[in-house]
Amino acid sequence: MADHGLLLSFGDAIDADLSRRIGSLTDALIAESIGGVLDYVPSYTTLVVLIEPEADAARIAFRVRHHWSRLAEAPIPEGSAHEVTIPVHYGGDAGPDLDHVAQITGLSPDEVVRRHAAATYQVGAIGFSPGFAFLIGLPPELAVPRRSTPRTAVPRGSVGIGGKQTGIYSLETPGGWSLIGRTPLTMFDPDRDPPALLKAGDTVRFEPSDTPIARNPIAGRSNQPARRHVRDAIEVLAPGLQTSVQDLGRPGYGRLGIAPGGAADRSALIAGNRLVGNSDGAAGLEVALAGPRLRFLRPGRIAITGADLGACLNGMRVPAGARRVVGPGDELWFNQGNGGGARAYLCLAGGIDVPVQLGSRATDLTAGFGGFEGRALRTGDRLRVGRERTDGAHRDVPKVLRPGDVIRVVRGPQSDRFDEAAYDAFFSSQFTVSPQSNRLGSRLMGPTILPLGGADIISEGMVTGAIQITGEGQPIVMLPARATIGGYPKIATVIAADLDRLGQLRPGQRIRFRDVTFAMGS
Repeated sequence: MADHGLLLSFGDAIDADLSRRIGSLTDALIAESIGGVLDYVPSYTTLVVLIEPEADAARIAFRVRHHWSRLAEAPIPEGSAHEVTIPVHYGGDAGPDLDHVAQITGLSPDEVVRRHAAATYQVGAIGFSPGFAFLIGLPPELAVPRRSTPRTAVPRGSVGIGGKQTGIYSLETPGGWSLIGRTPLTMFDPDRDPPALLKAGDTVRFEPSDTPIARNPIAGRSNQPARRHVRDAIEVLAPGLQTSVQDLGRPGYGRLGIAPGGAADRSALIAGNRLVGNSDGAAGLEVALAGPRLRFLRPGRIAITGADLGACLNGMRVPAGARRVVGPGDELWFNQGNGGGARAYLCLAGGIDVPVQLGSRATDLTAGFGGFEGRALRTGDRLRVGRERTDGAHRDVPKVLRPGDVIRVVRGPQSDRFDEAAYDAFFSSQFTVSPQSNRLGSRLMGPTILPLGGADIISEGMVTGAIQITGEGQPIVMLPARATIGGYPKIATVIAADLDRLGQLRPGQRIRFRDVTFAMGS
C-alpha cells in the first residue's frame, strides 16, 4: 500500500478460526513492538500494517511471517478466546425491525430471538466506527438484506442484522441494518482502558434481557473540565464552516476501529507550530474553507499556515506562513482567500489546551470525542492555551506543499480487479472533487471505472491515501479521519509525500493521478 502500509492476506474466505488466529497474530506483533510500525488493522482474512515511510518494510513483513508460521497451524487451546456476553433487550422500541426480520425469514419473532441468542459469534473485524464489531456466526436462516433506505441515526447499543452478518452499533451513527434489539453495555468509551469492549478474535454470546432500554440513550459525555474563564484565551464570535481542534492524530488504535485522524495537512500544522515555538504535535485549529471569527482574550503569538483563506487581523491581511503578536480584544477573521487550498491552520504559542484522550487532543468528529467537546467549534465557545515553550522557536520550518493538481500513486492491492482499460481511464482522465467530500475522504467525479467481478470485497484495513472504487465506479480517496476498514476494491494508494496535498483539495478542483512505482527493498 505505497510506502506507508503493508497488506498481508491469510485466506480468501470468512472463517471464525482464521479471524481468531489473525487476532492472536495482532496481539503478538503489538507485544514485540516492531520499530517503524504505527498501527495494525486486523480484519476477516487480512492484516494491514501501517508503517513510517522510511521504515524497513521487508523486515516488518518478515516479522509478521515469523509470528504467523507459529500461529497458523498450532492448535488453539480450548477457552483461549476472550468471551463476552452481551445482554440484549429484543423487540419493541429497542428492536423496531424484529417483526420485519421475522416476516422475511418466515419465523416468529420469538424464534428469531431464540436462534439469534443461541448462536456463538466470533469478532471478525472492528471498523465502520470505533468499537463497531462485525460478527461471524449468524445462523444462515436469519440473513436479511440491508434496508433500502438507511436510517440517519441508529441509537448506540443497537443490535442489527445486515446480510449474513450481525453486529452492535457502538455509537449513534447512520446505518442500514435491520435492528432487532439493543444492549445497555457501552461498546466504546474513549476514557476507558481499553476503549472498545471487543476486539478481533473475541467470542461473543447474546443473552436476552427483560431490562427496558431508554428510548434515547445518553450521548457521549463532554470531556471538558469545569470552565474557568480566567485562563480562556480565545472566544469564538462566529464558528465558520467547520473549525476544529486538531494535532497530529492518534495512531495505534486501528484494531479498535479508531481512525488516526488529526490534521488533514500535517506539514502545515507542523510549520505553524514551529513558527510559534511549539512542539510539532501541539494542538491548533483546523479551518475549513470558510473560516471563523475569533477574539483573543490574552496576549500571545500566532501563526497561520496552509491554505490562504483570507485571514485578517483587525482588518489587516495575514498571509499564509506569517506569524503575528496579538493582544486582548484583537479579532481574527477569514474571507475565504484566493481559493488555493481547502484548510488553513491557526497555531498559538503554547498550543490549544484541551484534555488528552487516547494520546491526542485531536477532534474525532465522527465518533464525537477529543478536541473541544468532541465537536466543531460554535459561537460562544472559549478556548484555553497552554504554557509557552522557551526552546525551539528557531527550528527549521518545513516547506508547506502548495496544492497541486497531480497526485502520485502506486497501484493498489486489488490491481487484479482492474484491467488495463480501467487503469488507462484512471491515469488519463481528470477527476473533479465533489462537494460531498469531508475529513473522511475526498469523493471524486469522473469517468466510470468498474472493477472486474463487481465492487464488493471482503472488508479489510485501509491507509490514508487509499483510493476505493465504489459500486457506481467513482473513486473515494481516504483522508486521516477515514474508516479503518472498507469493502470496496482499492485501485491505487497515494504515496506518503503527497498525502498532505489531499487535505487541501477543494470542491470543484480538478486533479489527475500519476502512476509511480515503489520497491519494498530486500
